[in-house]
Amino acid sequence: MALNVISLSKLLASGQPEEDIERLLFSFESLSDNGAAEDIELFLHKKAIQFEKVDLARTYLVMSTFKDVPYLAGYFSIANKPLIIQKKVYSKLSTSLQKKLMGFGHKTDQRNYECKGYLIGQLGKNYSVQAQVARQLSGKDLLELAYRKILEAHEIVGGRIVHLECQDIPALKKFYEGNGFREIKDFESPNGMCIFVKNISAIQ
Repeated sequence: MALNVISLSKLLASGQPEEDIERLLFSFESLSDNGAAEDIELFLHKKAIQFEKVDLARTYLVMSTFKDVPYLAGYFSIANKPLIIQKKVYSKLSTSLQKKLMGFGHKTDQRNYECKGYLIGQLGKNYSVQAQVARQLSGKDLLELAYRKILEAHEIVGGRIVHLECQDIPALKKFYEGNGFREIKDFESPNGMCIFVKNISAIQ
């Protein structure tokens, strides 16, 4: 099985017609009609190209081949974004987690704590008929590929944590916990999502 990671940014700069790129992105299908799956599909179909153009995030397409036919197996997006925790939330965290986070960040003012790092904004496997028949990519594979890109950025600009948001869905939370992420309890993102963190040293 060969998995090739292609930068959407480079693909857009290659001179290839944007309509062809959009067609590739629209070959991605989510698993079901739950909110988490819909968000992953919507981002790639409607937002990824715009995010590239305004430098909000970088999206990477994971390509593979099945019976000599190339297809989109999955994708992930990464942003260079610190994790901001309000003081009132931080004070409720366990002492061990406070020490862990403050070892990786600093207090910006009287209200916020900032931990430098990278946000995995999106992570999704393709569930099109072709991709499901091929079965060449796992969620863990996607995370490992995202880690490689994060480590490339880390080598250049530093940073200490990887963080992500996910809906309060037991299967999703179990997946991230099983891959070494720790949920920050009683802390939600502005859009009501659960926050998970992992030390970059744990992925090196």
